Amino acid sequence: MTSAEFGELNDPLERLERNERQGSQAFRFVLLSVLAIVALVVAIVLIRGGVGDECADEGALCLTSDRVEVVIIPLLLSIALAITSAVKTYRRWQARIRWRPWLYATYAMWMVTTAYLLISSSAVFVQRG
Repeated sequence: MTSAEFGELNDPLERLERNERQGSQAFRFVLLSVLAIVALVVAIVLIRGGVGDECADEGALCLTSDRVEVVIIPLLLSIALAITSAVKTYRRWQARIRWRPWLYATYAMWMVTTAYLLISSSAVFVQRG
């Protein structure tokens, strides 16, 4: 097999520049993903409300539809972005491009997803009082 079949560039400088871009692209992906998740949460809260509303049930949990939307919809976006990052990691690895920054981006999106699930569900569903 030749290097062209693996997507290798013959010029070492071009290969180095392509590999150097992967770190900033992965960092930008994570940063914009987190901003998109936060923007979606803010938009849902502003449009639908539900976080500060009183709950009709007297139990410890309040599961109204508005409160569920604040947790589930951004969580689905976060999961989709984490899967996208994992697919990008695999494609970079397959093309023999520097893939480790994308693996770290996948880890970061996994942690963002987990953190959002823990923070939002405890802040939205649990009633104080």
